[in-house]
Amino acid sequence: MKKLLCISLCLVLAAAALTGCSAVGKTVLTIGEAKVDSEIFAYYFDGVYAATESEGGDLLDTGKIVDAAVDKCCEYVGTVTLFAQLNLRLSVDDKKAIADDTEDIWTLYSEYYTAAGITKQTVHKIKEAEYMRKALLLYYFGEGSEYEVSEEEIEYYFDLTYVEFYAVNGYFTTVDEEGNTVELTEQAKADLRAEFEAKRQKVANGAELSEVNGGNAVEPNFVAVSSTAYPEDFLAKVAELEYDDPTVIETTEYIFLVVRADAKEGENSSYSSYRTSYIEALRGGMLTDRLVHTGKDYGVDRENSRLDRIADDVVDARNERK
Repeated sequence: MKKLLCISLCLVLAAAALTGCSAVGKTVLTIGEAKVDSEIFAYYFDGVYAATESEGGDLLDTGKIVDAAVDKCCEYVGTVTLFAQLNLRLSVDDKKAIADDTEDIWTLYSEYYTAAGITKQTVHKIKEAEYMRKALLLYYFGEGSEYEVSEEEIEYYFDLTYVEFYAVNGYFTTVDEEGNTVELTEQAKADLRAEFEAKRQKVANGAELSEVNGGNAVEPNFVAVSSTAYPEDFLAKVAELEYDDPTVIETTEYIFLVVRADAKEGENSSYSSYRTSYIEALRGGMLTDRLVHTGKDYGVDRENSRLDRIADDVVDARNERK
């Protein structure tokens, strides 16, 4: 796989300039024969900077962030080039999704992106490259491909990583007359436990969750077991439950009536709907590494002074937005 990608991309980069990188701004990178303009770099610098900030990284080390953004540009060039070389095509649905995604992003962030020197056209090109990358992922690792990820490996990853469940919850706390959150009395806690056990028995005997939830519908929750959106250890306990077996789970502040669902069941199941994302998790790193490193090995000509100025402009735009 690594050899195949390296040879293929080198050949096509040597053969022709990359039409997907036609300049909107000034050229700041030349990767093989592909020209990468200032807007493409600005977009990726902004993304790397945001990720560094959210992960608590060193924002003062802009050189490291610039280098990571250059890697993203190499991946962009590799994606668009290889997609063209393999004569792949985006579907009508893909093109509509790209247009919709671009409109949504521009509606929310047009003022900021404009200040950072990024146009709507560039956002569209970036989204287009993302869909091209999905196509490449499936070309190499999807069903029927030469390097197809086995169903067993996908299922193992899925079962280890995600859980789907229905839940009705109650609280071991209340609000007192002064507006403070306080614990229930021991008697009130005991009454709540008895109430939830009665609900559990009803569901076990065939009642719908909505019936024990005051007639209100109970929607499925499909989440990663590692999610921090729920109380500590709650999702790990849910992941250990048998399917369709109503169970009461307690945490410090909550009590839940939970029914774990089989996320692989049904034609439109979560397992089927997000299948590409599981392949991405399992093989995406391999594809990214080859796209980035093949471009870098072929040769990257950097306009460093321009890269630094763009980085400063993006940081200024981010600070203005705060």
